[in-house]
Amino acid sequence: MNIKNDIAKGNTMQDIIRSTKELNHEFAVQLCLAAINHANTFPANIAVVVLTPAGIELSAVRMNQAPLHAVNIARKKAYTAASFHVPSQSWQDKLKHKPDTMSALLREDNFTYLGGGIPVVIENEIVAAIGVSGATEAQDIECAEMAITTLLNSLFLSK
Repeated sequence: MNIKNDIAKGNTMQDIIRSTKELNHEFAVQLCLAAINHANTFPANIAVVVLTPAGIELSAVRMNQAPLHAVNIARKKAYTAASFHVPSQSWQDKLKHKPDTMSALLREDNFTYLGGGIPVVIENEIVAAIGVSGATEAQDIECAEMAITTLLNSLFLSK
């Protein structure tokens, strides 16, 4: 593939190079804190990881009493959501009748079908993914959703 040839065919640099948006680290930290604030209402001890759409870590926080494995599990949840652009829990239904596919995916280092990983979408574009672990699966999901809602509310209230 030759970029000069593509440009000569009428393609512009914008056609060839894709620009992506990602959440900044300050809002990533705010996502973590919002999830933790919500976990305190249960109470539960969680870990929260926020990744860019490319799977690069922006922030990670583990509450003192959260299980030691919680950070790694939260990272897997966020990575799965970032990679497939769907909540990590959605894979439970997708793989229910596909044991071979489930087995193969579970051998991947950064995949999980556990709930608590959710893409963060702003203006129809995934800008991050959050993963929460350490509470029940339903509470992990609730903390992630509440964190995203809190972030979106703060963005729209500041406009």
